[in-house]
Amino acid sequence: MRMLREGRAFLSTLAPNDRVAILSFDSHLIVWTDFTNDRARLEPVLERGLLLERPPAVQAASLLSLVEHLDPAKGRRTYSVEKALQAVAEALEPLPGPKSIVLFGYGMGRLGWGGVTMERDYEPARRALLDARASVFSLDVTDADYHSLEAGLQRIAAETGGFYARTHLFPALAMRQLAGALAGSYALFVEKPEGGRRTHTIEVDLIRRRGTVMAKNSYER
Repeated sequence: MRMLREGRAFLSTLAPNDRVAILSFDSHLIVWTDFTNDRARLEPVLERGLLLERPPAVQAASLLSLVEHLDPAKGRRTYSVEKALQAVAEALEPLPGPKSIVLFGYGMGRLGWGGVTMERDYEPARRALLDARASVFSLDVTDADYHSLEAGLQRIAAETGGFYARTHLFPALAMRQLAGALAGSYALFVEKPEGGRRTHTIEVDLIRRRGTVMAKNSYER
């Protein structure tokens, strides 16, 4: 509930041409709105819809549409958060330009004797996100300074070019950090290496300038 309030405040930071879609996942993936810049449609979903109402029938947007490529019926058959991220990424892939996924979550992965390991559905989801040029910004809603499954949220953010932030103490600060990250952009061009297809690591640093550059940590070519 705390982050739903912060989410409504975050809508005021968006530019007129920004488009937002709202989805949720509990036992399956639910689409609440297609892409829109109409705050009057978005705010009620965050204010009461996610907690108190049934999801409405969602019509595809006339311009950029997520629903056109993500059938809500498919969402009802999506039973893991990793599969949900993959379905969203595959729906985003045909759309032009980079995209951002803001993930309000409490954890990813599975805790075992050897620590936290990712589920088998994680790798297809990661590849789909990279193919879609979609960065995941993981905002951890757990009321704790540390917990085991935050490792999964940190990993998906690091591998797709987003960031991880805890929200239990300073939620407004996390949202300001998010707004700042989404306000700017850059293009990173990489010459295709020789040889066969393989995974290459990426490290990006600023020269003669202070700041943090967020970029995915690898690419495959």
